[in-house]
Amino acid sequence: MSDMAQGIIGQLGEWLIAPLGNVLDAASRMYWLFWLSAIALALAVVLIAQWREKKCSVTRAFASLFSPHHWWRRSTLIDLGFMLGNSVLRLAVVIPLLGSHLLATLWVARTLQSNLGNAPELAVPGVWVAALYTFCFFVAEDFSRFFLHRTMHKVPALWRLHKVHHSARRLTPLTLFRVHPLEMCLYYGRGLVVFGTVSGSFVYLFGSQLSGWDVLGVDALGFAFNFFGANLRHSHVWLSFGPLERWFISPAGHQLHHSRLPAHRDKNFGTCLSLWDRLAGSHLPAGARRPRLAFGLSGVRSS
Repeated sequence: MSDMAQGIIGQLGEWLIAPLGNVLDAASRMYWLFWLSAIALALAVVLIAQWREKKCSVTRAFASLFSPHHWWRRSTLIDLGFMLGNSVLRLAVVIPLLGSHLLATLWVARTLQSNLGNAPELAVPGVWVAALYTFCFFVAEDFSRFFLHRTMHKVPALWRLHKVHHSARRLTPLTLFRVHPLEMCLYYGRGLVVFGTVSGSFVYLFGSQLSGWDVLGVDALGFAFNFFGANLRHSHVWLSFGPLERWFISPAGHQLHHSRLPAHRDKNFGTCLSLWDRLAGSHLPAGARRPRLAFGLSGVRSS
């Protein structure tokens, strides 16, 4: 086997195992701490439900959460296939063509510098700069996700891509990766624009006060959202936020979004904040009790 062939195979292997690195990446929903917090929250939800029925058992709770009947299905294998395939595509094609988030940040900062000159001297304490950056990035990121997600449902050509995600009949945290390659490219481009614009603007305005950790580190609000059950959004665990659903999309709220029942059609497009859905008239709070839900494509159509 030639050195070139060995190099190609070796590179392909690195791209295929790259998703495993998400377990150690605090910016990824697959981060190990988010898995642990999801398991703890899911266990609490199941135990409370069992306690109400006076059948509380930790063993039974674990058995229901990790039932092979739910996890070891063809649907899960499809999710894994999309995870690996999109990982290779993103690393081999998308990032080399569109660039990294760091390059986008530097490009925006340099463009602002070239066109506007030096930024004004702003006497803002560093801690407030970091807090403002986190807030601005969180809001811009969340709104852009809502807008693109809603557009994927409303535009027929884009729905043909997005329906791949809605084809899952069993929801597990890995369903997050069941995304058409072209949709993955659209979301990567969206993230690149948002991250580059917000981060580049802050580097331009507060370059001497903004550390690399502030820009490339973990978004504190996004971290909190992921910690409080984001991995349960695609699951069979009904976790509602109760009165807080007026402001936040719960895992149960996202499960309603995946439901193929007519009453749940085109509801809860948001990721974190429910504000955007309330403004668009697509907000549907999840109740305390899980209704009988069916997932898949039947009855789910682009408006």
